[in-house]
Amino acid sequence: MTARARAARPRVAPWHTAALTLCALVLFCGHAALAQPRAYISNEKSNDVTVIDTQTDKVVATVAVGERPRGIRLSPDGKRLYLALGDEDHIGVVDTTTLQVTAKIPAGTDPEMFDVSPDGKRIYVSNEDANTASVIDLDTQKIVATVPVGIEPEGVAVSPDGGLVYVTGETSHTVSVIDAHSLQIVATILVGSRPREAAFTPDGKRAYVTGEIGGTVSVIDVPAHKIMATITLEGGESKPKGVVVTPDGKQVLVANGAVHYVAVIDTDTNEVSATIPVGRRPWGIALTPDGKKAYVANGVSNDVSVIDTEARRVITTIPVGTMPWGVAIAK
Repeated sequence: MTARARAARPRVAPWHTAALTLCALVLFCGHAALAQPRAYISNEKSNDVTVIDTQTDKVVATVAVGERPRGIRLSPDGKRLYLALGDEDHIGVVDTTTLQVTAKIPAGTDPEMFDVSPDGKRIYVSNEDANTASVIDLDTQKIVATVPVGIEPEGVAVSPDGGLVYVTGETSHTVSVIDAHSLQIVATILVGSRPREAAFTPDGKRAYVTGEIGGTVSVIDVPAHKIMATITLEGGESKPKGVVVTPDGKQVLVANGAVHYVAVIDTDTNEVSATIPVGRRPWGIALTPDGKKAYVANGVSNDVSVIDTEARRVITTIPVGTMPWGVAIAK
């Protein structure tokens, strides 16, 4: 390049370069902020998973996964979707990028529900007909322990710090509390009749357990292993199943299968502050990471109700597979 050409080339001031870089970062962050996680719905009778874009609330894929998928969870990094395949006695693994089934892990007999440890290294599975919980090492994809729990175990929830595992026993009406380090039962808590699911508050100090028969939610003081309150829904006729706690810990949302609505419980008062009509037999429920939307699987109407949690109303209904059971959304 000649000296004249170099002199003619415009110079970019340092502040201008910095401004351009800042604009690029703002645009990138803006696009990243717009990206929303997907919702995954397990369909028990059609043996598949419906994948929903939570920004557009449109179905983007349907994935055949195996026989009788019920319990459903994502890995902490969102890269793998896990499903309890009840009629195969395995946990199915789906790559969330390719939406291909990549593995099926032996999970003991009749796996129904499970949870993933916060570090993503273990899965704890309820084995309903064996009255046990299986502990799976995800590195080796093998069962490393089997823990006797209550009768007809179903719901499984790991505490936010990973230290405790709650397993509900439908027929014993109990929550078995497993120490995740020793894999021993450290407490057995008598709760409402036919407990189905449990959810911890973000600080791990409380847990909310749905009792289908009697229509109750038991509020547990986690460190003390004791019930601190019992909430009765709809005169005991609601048959609550799915339960989630909002990210700020201020509200609990409960799917009530018999009365076709979601109850909102205020955690300060442990009282119902709202009820939101949804589809027929709401079962599984999950929240977006910001807590602004809830997705509810309606098992009889074969659809998903999307709730605006601030407005406390359904904003759309999405047709899915046959008998939708559970919902998973990346955190």
